[in-house]
Amino acid sequence: MYVYVKLFQLDFYRLCVETENLQITQFASHFAFDSFIYDNAMPQTLELPTSVKDVQNKSRVRIRMGPLLAAAHAFSAISIMFYLLMAILTDYEVTTHTKCTRLNVFPSLSAVAKSQYIGWRVTCVTTLPFGLLTCWLYFRYYRRTLPRQVRSFGYLVALFIFLMVITILLWGIYPNIDGDSTLHRAIAISLFVCGAILMAGSFLCHKYYICDGKESPEQLGDWLKRKLFVTYFASVPVTWLCYFLHEEFCFPFAYSVFGISEFVNICTVYLFMSFSNYFDFYNVHICHDQRLGFFLSEF
Repeated sequence: MYVYVKLFQLDFYRLCVETENLQITQFASHFAFDSFIYDNAMPQTLELPTSVKDVQNKSRVRIRMGPLLAAAHAFSAISIMFYLLMAILTDYEVTTHTKCTRLNVFPSLSAVAKSQYIGWRVTCVTTLPFGLLTCWLYFRYYRRTLPRQVRSFGYLVALFIFLMVITILLWGIYPNIDGDSTLHRAIAISLFVCGAILMAGSFLCHKYYICDGKESPEQLGDWLKRKLFVTYFASVPVTWLCYFLHEEFCFPFAYSVFGISEFVNICTVYLFMSFSNYFDFYNVHICHDQRLGFFLSEF
């Protein structure tokens, strides 16, 4: 019986508000207010509506940013592995051909991009919005979590995330460039530098300023970042050493090792970004409400 009385009071108030009659609306408000005073003695508390929107059904949409961005960056790494497999299965002789007469058994990243240029272009272009969103969230994240004296370093890490996104987009626009061209070398150097700075910077910020001595999900993220960090910086010297041996001395299998290390580097960066986004933004949501619209929330 109590529930039916409550429903009747709310329906009566809603009807009075819709009539836009001031006297009737005031009477309905006093009627609901008297019931509210009586309900103070009860365990439940009734909040009075102030407009028609307050008595309407609310629909709220919540999108978790951590899993969304983690899936987007992991998808890029999986796509690169898939393009590598397709290049080996469908275009092996062309992708492993080099100017050097020595044997080469593994394609390079530029050869795979040229062979699978349609999928490569789609992957690079579709990662643009997720990369820009990651850059903006990290700029906001470091501004709120880092101490003032090292906050500019966090901004630098976010800036290199932006530069890496633009570099990947540029490679997606020109996937057919030769591996020895100036543009490809500039793209390769930019990717290596951006990957090194964002991985080292993010790792140091979390280890010494954010996750130091805290029992939180960031500790697992710090452990995963450490493994990827060591893998990346162990493979980078091997990559450039093998490239030098191939270009200068035409060393056997040097270009194959270079291609393997190159794929390890770029996949490590994407997986690092995937784990970082998942653990750093696990409590960040994009919400939508009928009254407030779209807004960012942390809970």
